[in-house]
Amino acid sequence: MKNIAIITGATGGIGREFVRQVSDLEIDEIWAVGRNERILSEFSGNIVTIKADISKHEGIEVIKDRLKSEMPNVRLLVNNAGVAYMGKYTEMSEEQITSMISVNCTACALLTRIVLNHMKSGAVIFNVSSASSFQPNPYLTLYSASKVFVKNFSRALNVELKAQKIRSVAVCPGWVDTDMLPRERQGKTIRYPGMVSPKKVVTHALKDAKRGKDVSVSSLYNKMLRILVKLYPTRIVMKTWTRGIKDYL
Repeated sequence: MKNIAIITGATGGIGREFVRQVSDLEIDEIWAVGRNERILSEFSGNIVTIKADISKHEGIEVIKDRLKSEMPNVRLLVNNAGVAYMGKYTEMSEEQITSMISVNCTACALLTRIVLNHMKSGAVIFNVSSASSFQPNPYLTLYSASKVFVKNFSRALNVELKAQKIRSVAVCPGWVDTDMLPRERQGKTIRYPGMVSPKKVVTHALKDAKRGKDVSVSSLYNKMLRILVKLYPTRIVMKTWTRGIKDYL
């Protein structure tokens, strides 16, 4: 029985970095799941590419059917696929709302349930949440709420799976240095406090899993943020966030 890793959102910054670092582990195959055919075509070696849109039931079924057919031992699952939206909630379309919940929440929960049937003792699940799950974030309203789901789902699942010796880790990065982030607005440079590289996020997550942690926060800035939001009233935290987020809108 071959040992595999499944990584969703494999064509994005964190997803690609997981693919790169997992390649160094004792894994026979890495199933890289994504929608971008161009980036998927760049993978080689022991990386098996799966083009699937997991916001749709059919996309989940593609992975489920392949698991049934090959019956591998899944050593690692990375639920990294995600959809983000920054702006007023009232300006989101119904399609955007449905897509965000489908990818960030439903797909994460469904795929985890399916893959658990193919996991044994020592397996690890990484659920990519966000530092925005630490507090309510106006103008990232639905996104931050969806990441609260991912974090709480992941941590509770970790307790349930303890007897099976399967770990579940919520990965909570803040701003991540990728091409998706705009660097300036109206001639002014945009600064992202606590921004980290995908490499740091993944390296830290893998180390935290070995340490038995159920939450991975890769930067000192976000570690401090996680503490501070527990000390201050939520209304003050939201007011401070709202004042700062205006630079990005």
